[in-house]
Order: sequence, then structure tokens, then C-alpha cells
Amino acid sequence: MRKIFRWAGRIVGGILGVVILGALGALVAAWIADPTVARNLVFGQSLSEPAAVADSQPQEVVRGLPRDDIPVAPPDTLDPRGLAQAEAYADKMKSVALLVFHRGALRYEKYWPGFDATTRTNPNSMHKGVLALAVGGAIADGHIDSVDAPASRWITEWRGDAHRDITLRELLQMSSGLEVPVFGTWKSTRILFGSDLQTGVLGLGTEAPHGSEFQYNNASSQVLVMVLERATGKRYAQYLSERVWQRLGAGDAGLWMDRVGGMPRGFCCLFATARDWLRVGRLVLDHGRVGEDQVLPAAWIDAMTAPSPRNPNFGMQVWLGSPPAKERPYNRHTIKAFHSAPFAAQDIIYLDGFGGQRVYIVPSLELVIVRTGVSSTDFDDAILPNAVIGAVRR
Repeated sequence: MRKIFRWAGRIVGGILGVVILGALGALVAAWIADPTVARNLVFGQSLSEPAAVADSQPQEVVRGLPRDDIPVAPPDTLDPRGLAQAEAYADKMKSVALLVFHRGALRYEKYWPGFDATTRTNPNSMHKGVLALAVGGAIADGHIDSVDAPASRWITEWRGDAHRDITLRELLQMSSGLEVPVFGTWKSTRILFGSDLQTGVLGLGTEAPHGSEFQYNNASSQVLVMVLERATGKRYAQYLSERVWQRLGAGDAGLWMDRVGGMPRGFCCLFATARDWLRVGRLVLDHGRVGEDQVLPAAWIDAMTAPSPRNPNFGMQVWLGSPPAKERPYNRHTIKAFHSAPFAAQDIIYLDGFGGQRVYIVPSLELVIVRTGVSSTDFDDAILPNAVIGAVRR
């Protein structure tokens, strides 16, 4: 019997050794191919520490022009029982912040211990919605003539091959046909953590005819950043700051760059406070207007939030709550988002960041909800907004 245990121990130890050596080998290979990948994997920000944004380096600043102009009022338009349900779920999911803006005022604002209104977090893919706002600004300014223009007008590397007819609309609506980098592969890892985003993205092929199907793809968003920089002649941080961010009254934000002077990750990692994400939600709620300033055309907000042909739950870099479903697929390679129930409001619009980073907007109720915090694959998209929607006193 002792011999059996001895041999079993050796087998288990051998397997663990192979796994450890394999992991070390993969890390060494990544270091050789691109040292930045290995550095970010080892020392980069963890999804369990949403406020540790300083771990994501290097960064470029999106200059803000902060204003203390968010109206604050008592939560008398909301039933406290519904707010308590929302807070309980936010607490369970290890949140940083939960904000509820209703009928023209911030009615509820909570920060969990260790965080406050100055805390900036990683929103993951909520950045995509802001990117779409910047595209709308470039169209309004005449830098881009139409969302139906081919991206190859600016991405000259795409001329002459299968990418040449992919339009900006298809990139915005995630129907570009671009190859989806599968998480865990070198292609995906290089784009997520590497030092040369442009080469990584432009090296992707196509896997479907453009416009033929919905496949949520970080690369589609990243191409839009490249288009913006080439069309406007400005760095993305500068154009976003001047065209949208300062006019929102937001404070300074940070962009996670692939390298100093390189490209920002346009599919994630716009480090901002919960109150500034509230400003983004209010811009959508108010059809592009901030006070007397029509920051973006109302028609662009309508276009962003209209159902796309290949996925009625997706507009232009933002998600839509109707038609309802219990599972929400991103693409054929990725886990699905979970909804335990339909949204309690059919017109809900939301910015979706992996694991429960959310800005929910309900135009019919004059409502914006912001939640930031730890990212979790079991985040239930129905509980928090439905609790707040149910709390609205009509």
C-alpha cells in the first residue's frame, strides 16, 4: 500500500511539475516575444482590484474640465425598499460605487469602505460606449463623412484585401467580420497586454463576410480608435478630451497605453470616477446635451441606441435591453452574460464592462444607474437595475 501511495505521489508531483514548467515556459516565451506582455501578466491590474488602476502602465491623460454641477436631492422619488435591494446586491458583488440619478438629480450615492467620489476604477468595456460618442463627434465635425464609409479610407493597410469594404457602421455594430482573437491564444494576449496594438489588430484576418453576423470583438473597437486618430490628425486622448470629456464637466481620466507614445486600448481601460460615468450616462439620457451645450447631435445618440440589424440587443458599442433574454452571447468564443429575468423597462440602454461594470440608462423613467466594482463572471444583469426600476415612484 505504501508503494502505491508513493507512486501516486510521484505521479501527482510529476503532473504538477509539468504544469508549473509549462506555465513558466509560456511566460518565458511571452517575455521573449514581447516583454510587455509578461510584465502586464505578472504586475498588471487584477480584476479583483478594480481601483488599482496605477498598476496599468503606461497611461495617457484625458484632460478634464471638472465642474461641481451634478444636482443632488433626497431619494424621495424612489422607494427605499427597492434601493435597499439594489444596495444589498451591489454589496454582495463587492462594489466600489453605486449611484442612482433620477428626475434631474442624484438621489442615491454610496461608496464602499476604502473608496470615495475621487476613486477611479477600470470600467473594462464601458469605454466602448465613450468611443462611439467620440466617433459621433468626428462625424459632426466633418472629419468623417459617414458611418457607411469604408474604414480602409483611413486604414490604408486594408486596401486591396478582404478588409477593404468593412464600414465604420459594421465596426460600431460589431458585424465587421474581423477574426475574433480567442481568449488565451497569443493573438488575444498580444492585443490585451502587448506593446504594439496596431500591429496585433491589423494582423487579424477575416472570418465572415462583413456585415453578415454579430460577433462582439475588441479588435473592431480598436480599429475605430485608429480611424479617429488618422481622420482627426490628433491623438485619441486629445480629441476625446476636447470633443467630449471636458464638455461633460468630467475630471481627468486615464487611458491604458500599449507603450509610451503608442496606442490606447479603446476596448477597455478608461479610468474614471463613478460620477464621471454618471455624466456619460446623462449625456445619452439627454440626447447629447449638457445644460445648454449640444455636445453631440441628438440624431447620433438615436443612431447609437437603435437596434442593429444582426443583433437587436446591440446598437453602436452599447447594449439594449429589448428583446429580453436570459442569456446574452458576446461571440462564439466567449462566456455569456446572465439575466435571471427580463429587464423591468423595455427601453433600457447600458454600457457593459466585463463582470458587472455598468451604466444603465432608462429614458422613459429619466433614470441612470452606475455600478463599479470587482468583476465577476456570475454577475446577474437583472437584479440591480430591476430593483431600482421597481423603486421608482410613478
